[in-house]
Amino acid sequence: MEILLGTHNPSKKEYFARQLANFDVSFVTLADLGIQKLPDEDGKTVLENAMIKAAYYGQFHDHVISADSALYIRELPLSDPRQPGLTIRRAADGHEMSDDEEMLAHYAALAHSLGGKITCWYQDAYAVCNKGSVSGFMDDGPVNDVYAFYMVDTPHPKRNPGWPLDSISIRRSNGKYFVESPQQAADAASEVLMKDYRRRLMEFYEKNLGLKSR
Repeated sequence: MEILLGTHNPSKKEYFARQLANFDVSFVTLADLGIQKLPDEDGKTVLENAMIKAAYYGQFHDHVISADSALYIRELPLSDPRQPGLTIRRAADGHEMSDDEEMLAHYAALAHSLGGKITCWYQDAYAVCNKGSVSGFMDDGPVNDVYAFYMVDTPHPKRNPGWPLDSISIRRSNGKYFVESPQQAADAASEVLMKDYRRRLMEFYEKNLGLKSR
């Protein structure tokens, strides 16, 4: 099955290729189809935004996968204007960060202002459009604590295009930056939660896109 990736992030093709490695799929990007216009992501949750994107790009292809993420900082109240939430690329003053390096500098400075190291987690949501039918998947349970990490004020020199914050994000399990270390579970209980989350996500893709294993 050929799937359109509803994102302009250049790293997402490799990301979804790893995520769906056990399925017989190929990918086409927005750039491949010359799609430049963005949908209005005005949802109140990451799930709503992921589904908005999937529905929009479903105009251009029968099979679409989209994703959205929110970023939360444990050391800040949810009501704090510095809390990124759904607007990861927008500063507290409403300024939209224009590129990866500006975003990296912003969050490094924020971590510095909070003592040099902060505890963060992403809340991820996925959505598919299968010939006009849109479905979404999000887990807001304990798996988010498993994936929590530290963000620091000293960037690693390596960069992952499209994922600037990987250069200041450190895994709690091994103390290594995201850009230098693969994901590792902290303990056996965490590994069980992660495997269950991945299983349910794959079942979501199978059911709603009709994917078949290789």
